[in-house]
Amino acid sequence: MELKLIGQMLRRWSWLLVIGVLVGGGIGYAVSIYQTPEYLASTKILVMEPLGDNVSKVNDLNDKELAETYMQLLTTQPILDSTSEKVGEKIRAAQIKATRVRDTGLLEVAVRDTDPQRAALTANVLVEVLIEYNEALQKSRFSSSEQSLELQVSEIEGELARLEGDIEQRSEKSIEEQRLASEQRKTELEQQIFTLQGDIARLEQDIDDLTPQALPNELPAPLTLEQRNQLNQKRTELAQKKFQLDLAQRSYFNLVMPQDAAAQTEDPTNLQNLEQANLELYRQLYSTLLSNYEAVRLARLQNTPNVVQVEKALPPTVPVQAGPLRNIILGAIIGLLLTGTIAFTLEYMDDTLKTPQDIANVLGLPVVGYVVNESGMDKNEGTPYVSANPRSPMAETFRTLRTNLEFASVDKPLKTILVTSPGASEGKTTVATNLAAVMAQANKRVILLEGDLRRPRVHRALGMTNQIGISDVFRGQMDIRDVARYSKVKDLAVITSGSLPPNPAELLASARMSHILARLVESASVVIIDSPPFVVTDSTVLASKVDGVLLVIQPGKTHAEAAKTMIAQLDRAGAHVVGVVLNRVSRKISSYYGYYRYENDPIYATDTVSVEQQNGDTRRKGLAAMFNGNGKSANGKLGEEIIS
Repeated sequence: MELKLIGQMLRRWSWLLVIGVLVGGGIGYAVSIYQTPEYLASTKILVMEPLGDNVSKVNDLNDKELAETYMQLLTTQPILDSTSEKVGEKIRAAQIKATRVRDTGLLEVAVRDTDPQRAALTANVLVEVLIEYNEALQKSRFSSSEQSLELQVSEIEGELARLEGDIEQRSEKSIEEQRLASEQRKTELEQQIFTLQGDIARLEQDIDDLTPQALPNELPAPLTLEQRNQLNQKRTELAQKKFQLDLAQRSYFNLVMPQDAAAQTEDPTNLQNLEQANLELYRQLYSTLLSNYEAVRLARLQNTPNVVQVEKALPPTVPVQAGPLRNIILGAIIGLLLTGTIAFTLEYMDDTLKTPQDIANVLGLPVVGYVVNESGMDKNEGTPYVSANPRSPMAETFRTLRTNLEFASVDKPLKTILVTSPGASEGKTTVATNLAAVMAQANKRVILLEGDLRRPRVHRALGMTNQIGISDVFRGQMDIRDVARYSKVKDLAVITSGSLPPNPAELLASARMSHILARLVESASVVIIDSPPFVVTDSTVLASKVDGVLLVIQPGKTHAEAAKTMIAQLDRAGAHVVGVVLNRVSRKISSYYGYYRYENDPIYATDTVSVEQQNGDTRRKGLAAMFNGNGKSANGKLGEEIIS
């Protein structure tokens, strides 16, 4: 059942879904034509781990984290700025996409651009900048130590050159002179060290004064690059001076050893031995510094992940955008989804009654008839449609309705039937006139009474005048027999409304109305009353006076709340609701309600018996033969032939 309901919904909204598919496909085609083609150039790089065995791998990162680090590093602003400067175009992070090749150390770097040549150039330059930036970044971690060691090595080289020159020249300076020179050198270095320590202390104090005080739970503000460079420069110079002071102290110690000064002065061999001892000391220090310097450089190399480009980016030849067909299909799918969502939302918010299942669930009433939306049915004024087309599918639907009403009243026959609807313009007059005509065709005496004293329509549907009617009976100007008239249908009499009264509800609720209905029931087999919709109280008044109420509901128009309110009013009035007639059912969904395509069957061709022949037969028999046989002529008071 649910699948059928879904199918019904799809058929109802098929036009909207088709529009969504066409519009979405058109937009996709337009996008394919007017969009600027973009090209994707890709290159592959290899990120290798540091070479050292016992050295940390960039803060102990594993392979996946190392790859993710360099993927993020590719889109940092320094690398983007350097790449833009070399390429000559502004490079954005949105143009770059880096992905890791699964289960490998390779990274695939893709660059999107409207120019294929520039896309390949950007990809290759981006990798070059990454390699340079990686080396500079890792080198900066050891720059302070390397710089200090380089200065110390340079200083020792100078001292070695000086000592070797002194030995070669056989300096005639006495040990006392060398001691005095060494002492002076030591004093100068001590003074320089003291000055540097003061400068460093003042610089650190100035930085503390300029840096805002951090809160207890916050870290102090980091130093700027200029502040850090000044501190590093002073500290490196201080380390160099301390190293020079250490050398000067060693040299001074050798010169002041407890020896006979006179002997030393007189013995040139001792002086030569002293110079050789100092030279050997400096050579040992030089060797140690070189070892330390190489150890630092080796540590930097071992801690630097190696980035290698393994595949150059080549200019692409095909743009990466989807082709027109793919865009059309994608646009059509999106359009279908959007319109489907709109249709589902509208269907969900729609509370109108559409199917017999809705009638049963909301109103708890059976559906006793279905009337297909037939073109020209409401325009056939003068003769009911079922009389003009007795063998049409529409006539069969009303015969089915007649049969259902007969079975619904087996225990207590329905002598008076009120035809009404929850709202206006739902076709109750059409149902009432055609139901009266099809009951008259079953050789029953039928009276059709106009109960709508506000906007009567029965006289128009049957092609009659409305000069006299039941309102004249209420005023006492005429008897009920005077207002009953012939119709063009055999055995069918009609009582129109007449002039419209100012108080229809009071008239219909009066005892005189009950007396009129009683007289009509005595003279006819069935009395069918066409009443106003339930937006006025007239229908509730009439419903309490009849044997059965037939509700006319138009699928997709009658709201559930209006129908429920009407049923509640009928229950309070003590009315007997026979069932519901679904009127103006679309032919597209009529098969859901059990209809058959009668039009294709030749046995349901249009009847050749003319209405004029039927009317002539009716006039020959006369209303007197249909009712009580008083024998009045056709030119007399016809009502007297109907109601005695």
